[in-house]
Amino acid sequence: MRVVWFLVYFAFAFVLQTIIAPMISIVGISPDFILFLVVFLSLRYGAVWGVLWGFFAGFTEDIYRDVDWLGAAAMVKSSIGFIVGQLEEKFFNLGLLTRVIVLAIAFIANDILFALIIGMDKDLVLDMFMTRTLPSGLYTMVLGTLAFNFLYSHASKPKS
Repeated sequence: MRVVWFLVYFAFAFVLQTIIAPMISIVGISPDFILFLVVFLSLRYGAVWGVLWGFFAGFTEDIYRDVDWLGAAAMVKSSIGFIVGQLEEKFFNLGLLTRVIVLAIAFIANDILFALIIGMDKDLVLDMFMTRTLPSGLYTMVLGTLAFNFLYSHASKPKS
């Protein structure tokens, strides 16, 4: 049953990413709802679910967008899901600020790892970091703060 709910969450995040994100973008900067979902599921349910949904989300992203490096996003989001999943909330409780900081670090790591995997030139990486990663990461953090606050105030504790 959990997988069915995760598919519903993913479908919702995918619709947000493909339809809503372009409509709420500010000067071409939009939030990453798919990465937020991977971070949320990883924190909530652990590394195994984080890797699984990170791969699923990354592979869907690889197929959906025009990219020469099929599998790069799947590898990156799986890695993010695993690393963030190590902070699983069954073991200790994270506050809202800590969750948002984890989301920010995951966002930065996502873009940097992707650039490294595809072999992007270091000058382009710095430019991408300043013009895309930071602004988009801040946007995702603001919306992520609202989403974490809502989700954690309306959700029950995960079962093992």
